[in-house]
Amino acid sequence: MMIGETSSDSNLKEDRAMPYLHLDLPGTYPVAVQRELAMRLCKLYADIMETQLWRPNIGIAELGKDNLYHTGPVGLEPMTMVMIEFRRGRAAEKRLALGRAIVDACVELLGVPRGPSWSSSHHIPTKRSCVTEKWTPAEACAR
Repeated sequence: MMIGETSSDSNLKEDRAMPYLHLDLPGTYPVAVQRELAMRLCKLYADIMETQLWRPNIGIAELGKDNLYHTGPVGLEPMTMVMIEFRRGRAAEKRLALGRAIVDACVELLGVPRGPSWSSSHHIPTKRSCVTEKWTPAEACAR
């Protein structure tokens, strides 16, 4: 809870939880590249998940060289980790398409290797559970 926020304000925010994409990067990148990546990810999420462009939130953590690894066939390899939070109701095909598009964007903009880029996705947890918290096709943006 933030300073000056009531518990009912906090509950409302949880009920309106937005999708969140978090990237852990094995290097450092210019701010302009990070901003371009964040905007591209917002557009990809909105397009693939059929929602408004303003909904996704993007977090980019630059862990620096030699700080993020995966054990590969020849030992430790640097990797990129992507975590995606979304509301229930998203089809597996859409989640897979989003994951692939995110990898493509990271390869293009960051120059990271395609191999050990991993993504993890899970539903956004909420305190209260009700039907309106689940994403429905009725919420899709008009194209």
